[in-house]
Amino acid sequence: MRRIVFFIMLLSIGGIASADNSADVAPEPSLKISRFEDGRDYFSYEEPIALPPRQDKKIPIQFFFDYDCRVCSVAQDILSLYSQINADKVVFSENPVATERANTTANIFFTLRALNAEAVSDLLLFESSEKPRYVELEKFSNLLNWLAEQQVNIDEFKKLYNSVGVRVQVRDAIKMTEDYGVFTYPYVIVGGKYVLTASTLYNDDYSFAVLDFLINKLSQENK
Repeated sequence: MRRIVFFIMLLSIGGIASADNSADVAPEPSLKISRFEDGRDYFSYEEPIALPPRQDKKIPIQFFFDYDCRVCSVAQDILSLYSQINADKVVFSENPVATERANTTANIFFTLRALNAEAVSDLLLFESSEKPRYVELEKFSNLLNWLAEQQVNIDEFKKLYNSVGVRVQVRDAIKMTEDYGVFTYPYVIVGGKYVLTASTLYNDDYSFAVLDFLINKLSQENK
């Protein structure tokens, strides 16, 4: 497992700790800060992840999430908007957090992706952002009813949910979660080297400023 140069790991039963935006989000920093600090505004891997080189030279932003997450929908909105604005510099991807004991999100995500229903996945992330609603949708029959309301073909969903193809992707997600050292969500890896968590991903202006700083930093390092 990759190690990051900080030790704030809070492990849940499934091995992943979710962020509570009422407890973990720090007070909004002043945007007059001219230089962001490792260990405060972002974190660094001791050993960067070796990512495949890209011909377009764009910097990957990898977003790890779980449907059982109070702030992941906000983080996704911030990252999606940032990536759209900076499409010439970055490439954005979404990855479900998964462990051997907790991989429901990965199963749902890859099934919806196989159905070309990524927009429904985004909507589910928002829908389940309140704990009581997540608990309700955690029951499979309730989830299926909600998916039917979103015009998802339930027969196809159930067939794909248990398919070999989805199981393979879930297995890969478990390996990626472990290899990348993902221990909380939201968890964002920038350029395979820097990490953002909920303490940064809650305010557009602040998040954008930190991302700009890291993207420029990586661009200089890669020259």
